[in-house]
Amino acid sequence: MTKRLNPGMPTGWKLTGEDTAFAALLRSRLPRRLFDVHMHLYRTRDIDPCPAFLRAGPAAAGLAVWREHIGGQVGRKRLVGALCTPFPSKRGDMKAANRFVLDALKNRKNFRATILVSPASTRADTEAAVAANPRIVGFKPYHLLAAGKDTFQCDLGDFLPEWVWQVADEHGLLIILHMVKDGALADPANRKDIRYLCEKYPNARLVLAHAARGFHAPNTISGIAGLRGLQNVWFDTSAVCEAAATRAILDEFGPRRVMWGTDFPVSQQRGRAVTLGSGFAWITTDQVQWNDVSFFGRPVLVGLESTKAALDAADMMGLNEEDLWDIFCDNALRLLGMHCEHDTKTQDRYRAAKAGIPGGVQLLSKRPEMFAPGQWPAYFREARGCEVWDLGHYYDLSIHGIGASLLGFRDPDVTRAVRRRVNLGSWSTLNPPEETELAERLCAIHPWAEQARFTRAGGEAMAVAVRIARATTDRSVVAVCGYHGWHDWYLAANLGGEDALRGHLLPGLSPLGVPRELRGTNFTFTYNNREELREIISKQGRDLAAVVMEPCRCFDPEPGFLEFVREQAHGAGALLIFDEITIGWRLVYGGAHLRFGVDPDIAVFGKTLSNGHLMSAVIGTTAAMSGAHDSFISSSYWTEGVGPAAALATLEKMGRIDVPAHCTRIGERVKNAWREHGERNHLPIEVDDGYPALAHFSFEHHLADALRTLYVQLMLERGFLAGPAFYVSLAHTDQIVDKYVAG
Repeated sequence: MTKRLNPGMPTGWKLTGEDTAFAALLRSRLPRRLFDVHMHLYRTRDIDPCPAFLRAGPAAAGLAVWREHIGGQVGRKRLVGALCTPFPSKRGDMKAANRFVLDALKNRKNFRATILVSPASTRADTEAAVAANPRIVGFKPYHLLAAGKDTFQCDLGDFLPEWVWQVADEHGLLIILHMVKDGALADPANRKDIRYLCEKYPNARLVLAHAARGFHAPNTISGIAGLRGLQNVWFDTSAVCEAAATRAILDEFGPRRVMWGTDFPVSQQRGRAVTLGSGFAWITTDQVQWNDVSFFGRPVLVGLESTKAALDAADMMGLNEEDLWDIFCDNALRLLGMHCEHDTKTQDRYRAAKAGIPGGVQLLSKRPEMFAPGQWPAYFREARGCEVWDLGHYYDLSIHGIGASLLGFRDPDVTRAVRRRVNLGSWSTLNPPEETELAERLCAIHPWAEQARFTRAGGEAMAVAVRIARATTDRSVVAVCGYHGWHDWYLAANLGGEDALRGHLLPGLSPLGVPRELRGTNFTFTYNNREELREIISKQGRDLAAVVMEPCRCFDPEPGFLEFVREQAHGAGALLIFDEITIGWRLVYGGAHLRFGVDPDIAVFGKTLSNGHLMSAVIGTTAAMSGAHDSFISSSYWTEGVGPAAALATLEKMGRIDVPAHCTRIGERVKNAWREHGERNHLPIEVDDGYPALAHFSFEHHLADALRTLYVQLMLERGFLAGPAFYVSLAHTDQIVDKYVAG
């Protein structure tokens, strides 16, 4: 028998005092139920060559041995099941190893198996094995089973035949993949092969073992974005002893795609794997000579280190108890078909919400009834790019967060700035310095503007702008064109006998609760209608504080119209306020009014200004903003730091990327697809000729409402949040549009 390298240290098959203390700390953080998605059952006689750490343990390890040793680390009662795999080796008896695992699982309810496959395996034999044993849920290829000596540099196809993908796709089976090559996930060929095969075989379910072989954490960190959008990829945390790789996966794929595993019996090594230079090293007692000069601590089991790394990654993401249940148990059960969520959970929650929340939600435009009652999801669990998750997954080609995320949901650059501000503190007795930088930046982008005030929501920013105009002019009346929010100053237009705001985006806005005394303070005119504005000014000019309008919504103004409005407003002694909350930054960097060369006295920005984070701005000339010095306009939460930090990051990114050009091109692609599909299928649709960045179509039919609802339902079935309106973002790529167009 080979002499042990560290004879004074216990093997990994016996818990030490350090192990026990370490395990106790972990158990206080773990859920009460654990499912091990990556473990091996084995007999040493089936393994050749047999590693030293296995020779130091039992000659055969079935479920009882696994439960004894992993249970000693995390608690036996917590272990509810496992996905079991034979232990692969270069010259071992693969068939005997598979048989041992399958025999161990007989009459075991919560246990499933993957079997070893190699280039020497045959499709017929493999399919026969799957058909004969319902415990088999997938396959475990391994590089050591490939031909050749340096299998650590294999391409995927060298040890994973494509027929394995075909079988997995046809039967909905798993492939547990331990990729190789020095770069692992950072290797372009590995990423290319994974993406190609996952897209070609969408019913195959790929599990990238060891945090996508993230033993060298930078490989996973740099490569994980290359798998973005794949819906049939999962990851296990087994044997990875550093949090960084798992943290990167959680950041890109969320907590529903990560599963805890132990890699038993690798878990019984004493030590850990560490990132080292451009690679990694296993610092374990059977491979490294331990001494008191270089090592200032006693090693614990790899299984303990790995479990701690998974917990630490979750902590770094700020995940909650429900997320931990997913990672450590429920994700694996769902993947294996052993646990099914009630598919009406979202709708049930919304029905309950309507009893406690008037209207059910906080925003009219987000009510499911606006799309497809009983089917449109009310809530999101995760959102990244243009993808949204509730219980399922959808590509969002609808109103995309009501147009507030021009860069896409949770843009990485904006999120980085927000994390920095939160980590350093987002709230204090003092004010955030970012607000001064933001004011300077906005005034630099808009040379006509000299001052800025900030709020956190678009509607309140419009209320502030109107308050400032009234204070500056010492007048009360406003003339409005378009939609400008829910505040009293705006809904006062509907205090008369008619729905004066009909035709201004949202008809039927009830002024109930708005003081009747505000009647006669707000008068409406329609876009491009000069006579209506003239009439308001002729009757109200002496009391007119401001003309409030969007410079445009879906179409360019008639030539000279904006200049006419400014001239009429100034002629009456009123201010011109442009509402850029929706259209701003979509047509040109800085806002639509820059496209037309018409400077207002005040401009208001929101939504896209901070890419979904709370931030709105009111900018204006010194003269126009003078009323802000004397009118009481103040709010505690206008002084938090996240909004300004997000806005600065958003402006920086939009300043270096031509976002309007991208949105115009993508929007035009979608509009052309609507036209082509409509003509090909003889559908009664009319595609608006307006801005592609705010694309829209309508059904020209007496059953238009029913057709619209049917369209939404059919697109939901295909994995898209889609209605007749499409707000384009930078996250809407050609590849995603290809999926949408293909239907």
